[in-house]
Amino acid sequence: MEFKDSGIIISIKKFGESAGLLEVITENHGRHMGLVRGYQSKNNKALLQPGNTLDLIWRARLSEHLGVFNYELATSRSHMLMINKIAIIVLQNMIPHLKLLPEREIFSNIFYLTENTLDLLCDDTKIIENFIKWELFFLKELGYGVDFSECAVTRTKNNLKYVSPKSRRAVSKIIGDPYKDKLLEIPAFLLGDHKSKKNDLVKGLLLTEFFLKQDLYIPMELKITTFRDSLYKLLNNN
Repeated sequence: MEFKDSGIIISIKKFGESAGLLEVITENHGRHMGLVRGYQSKNNKALLQPGNTLDLIWRARLSEHLGVFNYELATSRSHMLMINKIAIIVLQNMIPHLKLLPEREIFSNIFYLTENTLDLLCDDTKIIENFIKWELFFLKELGYGVDFSECAVTRTKNNLKYVSPKSRRAVSKIIGDPYKDKLLEIPAFLLGDHKSKKNDLVKGLLLTEFFLKQDLYIPMELKITTFRDSLYKLLNNN
């Protein structure tokens, strides 16, 4: 058995004396694992860093076997990630979500948006904005989309401000204000306003965290990553 694909490194850990167990999100084969030989060498460790994209060849005797990866580096993001504290924390938040994907089930759109998001290492505000949008897309691809297109009650597309935790649909300000304690607030940048403030980013993180917990983490009896607290602390300290 053999396939060729592109894959973004999710994680790698030592396996045996010199090999590594590589976990990637691929374009055409979903979240996939395999062994890489010679992982303990200095050069290989430098290349096999989370967030980097590889050109992969996977081989195994049978499809259900773990298999072995041969690889070449396609895109290195390690340096940019290491010099930007917010970028590396965002990656650390993305990785646990990607690990929730069922192994070997194809999620090409998640692969594409993950790669695009990691390539948008611009200013810190945009990095977090893009991460929040990535989380919403991740939920949508798994069947848990949130609808910001119109008010669930009046069908108006104007003055949207909240999301109902039950219906997952937007609610306008005039309808939602009396019930705001039971609703989630939509940050302005998700409605087309590109002038984000720190408050908007916090609102966005709280919104996606609510649905991630409700739909994925709690049903799977898992806790959301503690790296999320690092994002909140960075925003609160700036």
